[in-house]
Amino acid sequence: MKLTPASQAEIGKALQTVISLYAGEEDLSVSTDFYFQPQREEGTLTIFNDEEQAIAVASVPEWTEAEETTFYDEVGDCLKEAIEKANGDGSLERLAVWMPYSFVLVDDERETICDLLLVDDDTLVVTDSLLKGLNEELNSFLEQLLKEE
Repeated sequence: MKLTPASQAEIGKALQTVISLYAGEEDLSVSTDFYFQPQREEGTLTIFNDEEQAIAVASVPEWTEAEETTFYDEVGDCLKEAIEKANGDGSLERLAVWMPYSFVLVDDERETICDLLLVDDDTLVVTDSLLKGLNEELNSFLEQLLKEE
């Protein structure tokens, strides 16, 4: 699913709202996860905290035309892209919540579809863009090792 720049900006703005609510120089002594609930029929994204409070909303009209069978996969990809962008510009580093925390894609009943982001002191966030080409590199490395024997 291809989002318009306006829809991408809306998702980014909702993410920045979440970050600004939980940003700080010191730990806010808050333990929370963030739940991203897209609504296909309404074309909206609502982000909730652990107390089930809606903390940000975005309008994404393209979602109303999405195929029901692939909706969550496509939305997950869009949200991961927005999260990667926020991580790339350092915005996520401003979150002052207790670790571990996560960004979770949920359905209408708030059942988990997938983790969009998991942050912990000992966890490396691995994204698809980081893994591209890794299989070929490992195969090449293994071939070189076998040739040297």
